[in-house]
Amino acid sequence: MQQDSVRRFSFRAENYDKFRPNYPEALIDFLQASIPIQADHVIADIAAGTGIFTEQVAAWGNQVYVVEPNPYMRQIAIRRLAGFERCIFQDGTAESTGLPDHSVDVIVSAQAFHWFDPVKAKAEFRRVGRNAPQVAIVWNLRNTDSPFEVEYERFIRTYAVDYLNVSQRKMSTEDVLSFFAPVIPAYRVFGHVDFLTYEQLRGRTLSYSFMPDESSPILPEVLASLTVLFDAHQESGEVRLSYKTRLFVGTI
Repeated sequence: MQQDSVRRFSFRAENYDKFRPNYPEALIDFLQASIPIQADHVIADIAAGTGIFTEQVAAWGNQVYVVEPNPYMRQIAIRRLAGFERCIFQDGTAESTGLPDHSVDVIVSAQAFHWFDPVKAKAEFRRVGRNAPQVAIVWNLRNTDSPFEVEYERFIRTYAVDYLNVSQRKMSTEDVLSFFAPVIPAYRVFGHVDFLTYEQLRGRTLSYSFMPDESSPILPEVLASLTVLFDAHQESGEVRLSYKTRLFVGTI
């Protein structure tokens, strides 16, 4: 992971933790069953952020290495995961995790793989993995199906700084498949829906690394536009934002 990709979340960590979505329980159940997860498996969550996905995985009761290079995000993850005694926190990246050789059975990464150098990450995952480790790559991908979702995507593209260069939309399915090659990973898509108040929509929008942050001189314009968008589409004080949650899982 490049340093810019680490630093750009420093002042978004609180919004990220409070307002980003979690992941469908059906995905979590499928992942646990399809690997299958055993009691003695050690899991590493790479680029764990504030621990949103980690929390759902840690509920299995396994030892989990929580690897996150951003100190602000990592500190929030420590707070979020305080009730899970088997979580071990590590300052590291996908390309240099700092984990011991052959120490993990399962590697997961949610909402982060598009930041990785896939060649270096694969070499590192093979170093820390044992017995052909299972790797699961997960993304929540916003839909653009409803009138609100279409307008919200247009709003983001209007104000985003480098959206198509840094968002997951830059990474094709073929890019992910080449990471696993010659193995062909299992691929599943799960539905996920959130209903957001204006405060929640504002927080989620400001959590995106490609959007102006709270120090930006154009923030008032951004928020004014967001308010107009919300007011035009809200029902009973909420808007509906849906996702396709994509899962790739296979050995490397």
